[in-house]
Parts: sequence; structure tokens; C-alpha cells
Amino acid sequence: MKIWLRMMAVAVLAALAMMLAACGGGSGSGGSSSGGGASSGPVTLEIGSKGEELAFDKTELRVAAGQTVTLRFKNNSAVQQHNWILIKGGDAEAAAIANAGLSAGPAANYLPADKSNILAESPLANGGETVEVTFTAPAAGTYLYICTVPGHYPLMQGKLVVN
Repeated sequence: MKIWLRMMAVAVLAALAMMLAACGGGSGSGGSSSGGGASSGPVTLEIGSKGEELAFDKTELRVAAGQTVTLRFKNNSAVQQHNWILIKGGDAEAAAIANAGLSAGPAANYLPADKSNILAESPLANGGETVEVTFTAPAAGTYLYICTVPGHYPLMQGKLVVN
């Protein structure tokens, strides 16, 4: 019942955000902002997994530097766990975080104890679950986001472009 209520609340908030965006009230949910000066207010991005594939349904998201971002991640798998982790650094740092997550295990959200190269992290999402993380967008640049569940990182990644 709680999940159903949460899903209804998400749908209502998404509809309100789309109406505000249509009226010029800010950037809407579901994808990206243009990165212009007018888009510096809070934004909600929605992303999910592609069913049972090891892939995110969006491989690029856009925000403005310093923007407050709420990322809503929907695990569309029926059986697999996933998370959404924003990395400071490139492929080497992402691989190191994913490898360290193997030994950390699910109790640690498949994340290492040293989180110095992690900018934002969602909780681990079970199949069908939606989780959120709110963070301040870093400086302008391109950042990797990955899933650190064992074996997922090589395929399950995308880019957050910060203008």
C-alpha cells in the first residue's frame, strides 16, 4: 500500500512539474534542463533501469552547476537490484568504486568505505522499487553515473552533463 501511495505521489508531482515547465515555471521532471541561467532552481530528474537489461533508460542527463537536483531512480527490473552512483573522476575511478563495491556487499549498498570519489548515491533499489537522492550539482563538466551492483558497471552507466 505504501508503494502505491508513493507511486501516486510521484505521478502527481511529475504532472505538476510538467505543468510548471509548460508555463515557464522551471525545468520539468524526467530529463534535463537547458543549463541556462533561468534553470538554476531545483530540478527533479527521473531515470530508470531498462527492465531486465543491465542498462539505464537514459544515458545522458543535464543540469546547471550549483543546481539542487533530486534524482528519482525507478528499478524496472522484477528481480535485480540496482543503484545510481555519481562519480567524481573518470573511468578509472568508476572501475575502482565498482570493484571495491564487490567486497563491500549489499549491506554497504555495494559502495566502498572511502567515498571521496562519490558525489551522490541512491539507496540500493530492489525490483520495482523507486529511490531518490538529492544533491547539489558539481562544477561544470561531464560526470559518470553507474550502477555498482556486481557485474553491472561495465554496461550500466551514463553521463551527467553540468553546464
